[in-house]
Amino acid sequence: MFTATALKRVVVLVAGLVAATTASVRAQAEPLVDFRDLTPQELRSGGFVLTGPESLSIEAVGAEPDRQDRRVREEERDRWPAAAWILDARTRAVVWDLRTAETVRSGNGVHRFRGSLRLPAGEYLAYYGSYVATTVNRTRKSFFSWSRKATNDGVRYGGRYVDDNSYREFGLQIMGAGRAATAADLEAAAREFARPAVVTLRPSTPGAQERIGFRLDQPAEVEVYAIGELKPGEALNYGWIINADTRKLVWRMEYPQTSEAGGGPSNRQAREQIHLDAGRYVAYFVSDDSHGPGKWNSMPPYDPDAWGLSLRIADRVARAGVHLFEWQPVPVGQTIVSLIRIGDDQLRSQGFTLRRPLEVRIYALGEGISPGGELDDYAWIVDADSRRRVWTMSYTNTGPAGGAEKNRLFDGTLSLPAGSYLVYYRSDENHSYGDWNDAAPAEPEYWGVSLFPASGRLDSAVVRPYAPSTAGVIAAIVRVRSDRHSHRSFTLGQAAPVRIYAVGEGMNGDMVDYGWIENRETGKRVWEMTYGITTAAGGARKNRGFNGTITLPAGRYQVFFQSDGSHAYGDWNSDPPDDPEGWGITLRADHR
Repeated sequence: MFTATALKRVVVLVAGLVAATTASVRAQAEPLVDFRDLTPQELRSGGFVLTGPESLSIEAVGAEPDRQDRRVREEERDRWPAAAWILDARTRAVVWDLRTAETVRSGNGVHRFRGSLRLPAGEYLAYYGSYVATTVNRTRKSFFSWSRKATNDGVRYGGRYVDDNSYREFGLQIMGAGRAATAADLEAAAREFARPAVVTLRPSTPGAQERIGFRLDQPAEVEVYAIGELKPGEALNYGWIINADTRKLVWRMEYPQTSEAGGGPSNRQAREQIHLDAGRYVAYFVSDDSHGPGKWNSMPPYDPDAWGLSLRIADRVARAGVHLFEWQPVPVGQTIVSLIRIGDDQLRSQGFTLRRPLEVRIYALGEGISPGGELDDYAWIVDADSRRRVWTMSYTNTGPAGGAEKNRLFDGTLSLPAGSYLVYYRSDENHSYGDWNDAAPAEPEYWGVSLFPASGRLDSAVVRPYAPSTAGVIAAIVRVRSDRHSHRSFTLGQAAPVRIYAVGEGMNGDMVDYGWIENRETGKRVWEMTYGITTAAGGARKNRGFNGTITLPAGRYQVFFQSDGSHAYGDWNSDPPDDPEGWGITLRADHR
């Protein structure tokens, strides 16, 4: 027979067991993860926490690639367009993947998994990627636009798994003892993984670019962990590191040195150790506008949150000697010439004078796609006295500028003797600052050309503004536009040598933009700019120039210049000459 005290203890024990059983049932009844009602183009994620080793029950439905659908890109035909997977949130390692699990296949290509998975205590991230839409059409929302293919307002999807409605079966459910992760749980796990990181670049939107400077007080072994999008011969979302002082490339994310990152075939990852000496560096990561966080156009990688670039140093002492700094490729207030933020169809120029020789750094962004051809947006420098080019931006002397493949960058030095120089920049009618027709470069605001001292600071005693000299000019007709016929009169009191400098257009042995000199007394031409006496003037082959001296007797003269209906100053239909400002004719007294 139970005493009152013993009976009371039994009641309490039973109540405790009932409460524990109820809590256990409730925990089992609440899914740790439950993804359903997915659209044909969606990435969904959620986390859960296990306080001890647990066996989880997993049910998942996905889809194999449709190799017969011509709308599926060739490189995607062996990739699942709908699948689920789980990551360890602290290590980012894949612990389960539907695509490699033992599934049951339906006749329509849908795969089902039902089974268990034992995991140790920890924080985990579950993902589901549904990218089965092979066509996406955006239509106006109306009563008549509704159909079973319209899964979002104003968006109609098409594709095998959309047309047969099987995408509605996609989902992931995880049951087991544990709990759903809070934001704090996931942030703590992310901090643990990021603890050795000294640099992290994570473009959050498609088309974004990021950079940061960092200084190492001592040499260090650095782990580079980067996830982006690359194809053979084409970098779309990728990172690189340069030496901030020499501008030399230190490391670059390239297809052959990367491995598959999961999901679509262009998702690539780099995870390697590099040695960096003490010094200053700049890390970049650039993304295009078609695939990345917030706008995946196909299955994302296993670790979509790591899209970007991080640099990790395991050694705590070396890690403590890393200092971040803001870096500008063109130092503020130190430019000799700044022709930047160039828009469509522009030709801009700026001159300068050096009182002594100087090594300058040229930072120029432009556009070009063909290794054997000319750039469409580019810069060049002309000696103001000889009117000859001393430097030209070309495909071969430039490198990738980030963003679209056609974005090109020149970042180098040029030694210039004392003298005066003219810097030019020309853009075509598309893809320029503020009007990109493809992904912008990593430094879009510098589209154009900038010059600054290669070392030290700008010295106004050495670098002076350019002032065109009018000394000795007898007559000038310059910056001639299309369809013009201009003339100037001049008089020589005595016979004198006259230097003629003329730039015009000629093809097939004939000149169409050219100048000549007439004797006003007789009306006869005493000199004419013919094709045979001209030479190439730079730029397009039809640009022709003359720079020579003739002797004219005393008398009254007229100098003429005429142009046809195209390809002239301000209206170039091909590459301009080295000296577009000189398009026309200039006569000077030659005292040499």
